[in-house]
Amino acid sequence: MLNRREFLRRSLKGAAGLLAVSVLPAGLAACSNDKKTVNTSSMANLGPLSELEKGEFPKKVPYKVTIKDAWTKQEREGFVYINKNEDGSLLIMSPICTHLGCTVGDAEENMQKTGIRFLCPCHAGQYDEYGINVGGPPPRPLDTFDAYIQDGNVYIAVLSPRKREK
Repeated sequence: MLNRREFLRRSLKGAAGLLAVSVLPAGLAACSNDKKTVNTSSMANLGPLSELEKGEFPKKVPYKVTIKDAWTKQEREGFVYINKNEDGSLLIMSPICTHLGCTVGDAEENMQKTGIRFLCPCHAGQYDEYGINVGGPPPRPLDTFDAYIQDGNVYIAVLSPRKREK
């Protein structure tokens, strides 16, 4: 015969197990990386893919986005640099220097002839056209964003850049 303490211990273990089994599939579904159904409500729309693929590269593309959380709504404006990878896919780079977080700008034309495309004005960090650090103090390349394409438009999660290593 079970005493009261043993009965409660087993009952709580069983209830916790049932809760874990019922919640796990929902948690896994929320973590899935299914790009077919992307919630673009808090993502920046960079414009139509067909337009982004035209013109000279790398290029500066501005965006405006409304970031919503449970309590507030924020309007943000910014820009990204876009280039094409060797396979033809878009390389969307953050303009934030990986040294101390200053905003990287275009290098002067005479520097561009030497392979330096982007320059950080704070500590002279230098990056090539693919955002790879080639001089100065930046420890690694510019961060990138994953492109989500929906209805022909390219979206990025501006709060979730992907860290690149050398």
